[in-house]
Amino acid sequence: MKPLVVFDCDGVLTENNSSWRVLHEFFGSRDNSYFAELYEKGLISYLDWMKIDISLMIHSFGSPIKKHHVEEAFSKIKPKKSAARVVGELLRNNYPVAVVSSGIGILVSRICRELGVSDCLFNDVLFVNDELVPGGVARVPLKEKWLVIKKLAESKGYRMESVAYVGDSKWDIPVFKQVGISIAVKPCGIACEHAKYVVEDLEEVLSLLIR
Repeated sequence: MKPLVVFDCDGVLTENNSSWRVLHEFFGSRDNSYFAELYEKGLISYLDWMKIDISLMIHSFGSPIKKHHVEEAFSKIKPKKSAARVVGELLRNNYPVAVVSSGIGILVSRICRELGVSDCLFNDVLFVNDELVPGGVARVPLKEKWLVIKKLAESKGYRMESVAYVGDSKWDIPVFKQVGISIAVKPCGIACEHAKYVVEDLEEVLSLLIR
């Protein structure tokens, strides 16, 4: 049985390592690691963290943020050329492919469309009358990503040992511990120490999966 191949998006399929950081840089706010620590400690929820991040962006921008501003912030981000080759080759060889990302849907959904991946899960920010407001839909909280992938796999008749996951950050470590095939793409920091395979380039994934 061919494994279900699940990719993270930011830093794996694209060059940017965080769609949230892209927005912070565009709107002049600060990606404050303090709130990441609060989330990691369980003191705030992932949705709380999303609301704080969006509030920081709005405050720094100094005027209402419209949807076209967010689209503009992401406009230069494209899939890696290697991502198109890897995903295309997997699909041609009839491997089931999915993307599960804690990134922002406006970007992640476009990357999925461009790569031809229909199973795509992500978080959504909230617009009211075309204006970005604190809130959203946290479909893929970072600490619960492995549970999201487990649910997706089970819906397709797969157990976690039949899932291959490709990630690149410390937040992917819980996923690496649950799946049958864990692949970290450099630069992957501490996550490199927890993956079964570590690759320099995304295209190396093909030699690991296609037999």
